[in-house]
Amino acid sequence: LRGAAEGTAVMSDLRIKLERYESKAAHCMKAAQEAPDEAGRAFYEELANYYDELAADFRRVLAKRTGVSLAAE
Repeated sequence: LRGAAEGTAVMSDLRIKLERYESKAAHCMKAAQEAPDEAGRAFYEELANYYDELAADFRRVLAKRTGVSLAAE
């Protein structure tokens, strides 16, 4: 039973991190849209892409562990 509980905790942690990276990506995209100049816009777009890629990695890991695809929302 302990292994199952640890597995559940790991899955929960992965989902929390996925949500965190999705939120950060959205926040950075909003900041990019509101940036007053091109340098600021480029910076936040790059950061948004970085967080989006991290979220995609977590989706892939979760999909492998659960056998269910988690499409980006």
